[in-house]
Amino acid sequence: MAGSFRFNLLRGLSPFSLTVPVIMLLLSACTTTKSAEEMQALEASPPQRQDLYDANAMITVATANPPKDEADAKARAKREETLGNLDSSLYLYVQALDFKPDNADTLYQIARIHSIKGNIQLAYLTYNEALVIDPEMMMSHAGLGLINMDKRQHRQARIHLEKAVSLDQARLKLLDQSTNVVGFYALDRTSPVRIYNAMAILDDLDNEHERARLLYKLALQQEPHSALIITNLGYSYYLSGNYHSAENHLKQAIREDPSFDRGWTNLGLVYVRKGLYTRALSTFEHTMEPADALNDLGYFLMLEGQYKQAIALFKKAIDNSPSYFEQAQKNLRRASMELNSRH
Repeated sequence: MAGSFRFNLLRGLSPFSLTVPVIMLLLSACTTTKSAEEMQALEASPPQRQDLYDANAMITVATANPPKDEADAKARAKREETLGNLDSSLYLYVQALDFKPDNADTLYQIARIHSIKGNIQLAYLTYNEALVIDPEMMMSHAGLGLINMDKRQHRQARIHLEKAVSLDQARLKLLDQSTNVVGFYALDRTSPVRIYNAMAILDDLDNEHERARLLYKLALQQEPHSALIITNLGYSYYLSGNYHSAENHLKQAIREDPSFDRGWTNLGLVYVRKGLYTRALSTFEHTMEPADALNDLGYFLMLEGQYKQAIALFKKAIDNSPSYFEQAQKNLRRASMELNSRH
């Protein structure tokens, strides 16, 4: 939402209508009025750190009752976020910095909201600013790690994610929790579960599947019904060739959330690897149109070297959907060339 600041300016009386004694009596009152006007000007002033929000996109935050201190500003910011008013919440957090500019937590909250809003560059810069003040701030490392992951900057993502996991594990150690997963302390409600999941994804990408699965299982202890994490665990088994465990976990993920498309797609991949092509096609069709499912199954079979089956599927995709003619035709030509090169 957009808006503009509105202020109710005080109207002073004209001194020309007053007698001299009255004017003398008003001298002290004028001083008070001036102080009130100064306060009003202060209320009307935007926060000092205007670089931390987009003034053009920012809705107006009422200035009739500005925050009286940092705690008030942050409390109101949390309340506005709870109500779904992210712009108001962001503005109030920036106002909080006027009271204490070097508060790393406030900077983290600002970065987090920017991340939610999709202002990734501002989020990235603000997370880094928070870490300059507090290099051991777990959640700022977490936020930067997730941004790096989204940008496929895996090396930098690993640095921040490993730091976040290390800081969380150090915190858990101080709580004297027992380790029920080899090498790690069990997570609690404060632990950033998303970070353990993201770290596990990086381990899978680096073929560290055993460690990845330890992290997924740690995360699942806190979120046992997460279709996302269960799917990732199943896919980890798929990557290491354990198709039986992969199938079981992917089926579990679908039971938790039948609308989770990636669970169905990954389960279809398992069936392709197991040679159950009819079942794979049926599984793909849970998340895509028949022509898409035929083309995708054909593509996976082509990658498996099953060129004859792939060619048949591409032809069916073309017949099922004229709009698929171009992509399926390209795949058909490729599969045909690969098949002919073998003769």
